[in-house]
Amino acid sequence: MTDHTFRFLEFEGITIAAFIESRTQNEHAEYYPHNVLFHVQQGQLNIRLKHKLYTIPKGNFCMVRKLTELNYFKTWDDDEGYAIVNAMVLNDAFIKEVIQELGYKIPEREIREPVVNLGNNTILKGLYNSLILYATENQVPDKHLMYLKTKEAILGIIEANPDHLALFYKFSKPVKANLREFMHYHQASHLPLPALADLSGRSLSTFNRDFRKVFHTTPHKWLLKNRLNLAKELLLTREKGASDIYLELGFKDLAHFSRAFKKEFGLSPSELRPR
Repeated sequence: MTDHTFRFLEFEGITIAAFIESRTQNEHAEYYPHNVLFHVQQGQLNIRLKHKLYTIPKGNFCMVRKLTELNYFKTWDDDEGYAIVNAMVLNDAFIKEVIQELGYKIPEREIREPVVNLGNNTILKGLYNSLILYATENQVPDKHLMYLKTKEAILGIIEANPDHLALFYKFSKPVKANLREFMHYHQASHLPLPALADLSGRSLSTFNRDFRKVFHTTPHKWLLKNRLNLAKELLLTREKGASDIYLELGFKDLAHFSRAFKKEFGLSPSELRPR
């Protein structure tokens, strides 16, 4: 039995929902460019931020606010055997459209807590049941459906407590991600630079300008160098070859990866691995 069992629901090649059965209590770090809505179906979700611990019990929902770096681990009772946690990514563009359509006035204040416990919520339960059904039947959602599901999520959050409108304060203000944190979690991303710029809260020109200030090089050169260094580490520490890792590191084809690798290190991937 593996430590984790995953089912994913994807929209335009991007994961927008995940259904996770976890049989390990190991702690791991995560960072999300979007708000993420969690549901604890079984066990307990524990979220650590520095010296503060948030515990989300069975049956409850919580929202982890965008651009927050946190550590997660899951626990469960002996009679449960493992934890089941479901997650939905709330796409920024859809949130903005929904807020505008519903005519909500965002309060001029911000909920600063990175994790907000939303309690038990009937509307959100219905939302997750429908998402699980789509994932189980391998149905591919379209843009209209994802907009409706985002609308359902926001209605569920706000109907339970109108004060939660303040969770969406940042959608009325331009917000830029910390580039060092952001790029650390996206160094192997398959996303093109315009998409990375948008996720970081910047136009492409601003992203390039800010990137040079922080890293003293261009995004393209930085991404290539970091992906190749990661590739070298993986080849030396895993029982995998170049054909097994080039896609997960964001390279489009094996030939391009091999040429770039040899140019950087003077050896081809196959020459690097000890026989």
